[in-house]
Amino acid sequence: MANQVFAAAARTVAAGTARLLAAWCTGSPLPEAADRRCEGVADLAARRARVSQSLFFTDRATAALTGLDGDNSGLRDLVEHSEMIYDGANAYVRVAGSWTGFFLADPAGPRGLTDPLWPLDALFGASDDAEQIGPQAVRGVPATRYRLTVDLARADAALPAGISVPSGPYRSLTRLPAEVWLDAAGLACRISVSSDPAAADAQVWSIVELWDWGVAVDVTPPGPDEILTPAEAYRLAEERQPGRNA
Repeated sequence: MANQVFAAAARTVAAGTARLLAAWCTGSPLPEAADRRCEGVADLAARRARVSQSLFFTDRATAALTGLDGDNSGLRDLVEHSEMIYDGANAYVRVAGSWTGFFLADPAGPRGLTDPLWPLDALFGASDDAEQIGPQAVRGVPATRYRLTVDLARADAALPAGISVPSGPYRSLTRLPAEVWLDAAGLACRISVSSDPAAADAQVWSIVELWDWGVAVDVTPPGPDEILTPAEAYRLAEERQPGRNA
């Protein structure tokens, strides 16, 4: 059982491509519809995903990150459901036809904690304490549910790019609560990882669901000459709002 769970991450990446849904859920490893934060496709081998994502910025945070000021009544409409490309350590957002990104780094580095595929990276640190909970279908596909802990130090050693870690005591990062649902082929069709094991009922679970293995995908990140600064992208988006120059 432990060997099957331990091998699930590498086996899943080897599947190549899939559709995905990512969620953040408080208090339960099982997401509800309202917990969804993005949905799209993944090129697992290339470490890329292209999704439609809900961005929950406050007005203050949005103004600080984009350089916009004042009352921007159309801003929420621009960013509530945005197309995003995750490329390794980088994340790009499409704003009214333009690409921008925040805190861009070397794409060969570890995925950020907000990357929808971060739970898959964490699964590379699966410990040998997996226990079977029982059969439970995911999106109508028969699967077996397991409970385990993940060691992010082990995951970091297994991944060429390493792994990003949440804040907290080092010991807690070596035993993060996790659950995984494996289909008949041993592929992970749902992975849930809690980033704060000390939070009890307030645990926040990072969740990814994967299905439709081998689906044709095109996840091509924008080139350097296609990327605007956040301030430029949101300024242009505002200028393009209907009635802005009326």
